[in-house]
Amino acid sequence: MTSIQLGKNSKYDCTELVYSIVRNNSGKVTGKQLEREIGSRYEVRYAITRLTKEGRIKRIRGFGVDRVEFFYQVVVSDAHQQM
Repeated sequence: MTSIQLGKNSKYDCTELVYSIVRNNSGKVTGKQLEREIGSRYEVRYAITRLTKEGRIKRIRGFGVDRVEFFYQVVVSDAHQQM
């Protein structure tokens, strides 16, 4: 079963959008900021879960304004580091 929706972003598009936002703001973006930019909390959570399972981003715990928050950072593979 595929998730084709007319007039809306597919899950793949949302995942790539989340990845591009994290890549541009690596280490500084939180889940709440992603939710504000994209709009759908559930699509953001799905994309974050998918990207962490694929190993494209990692979750880092840090201090936020009022509490401990999780920040997201792009994982750089060893092949890219050697170049």
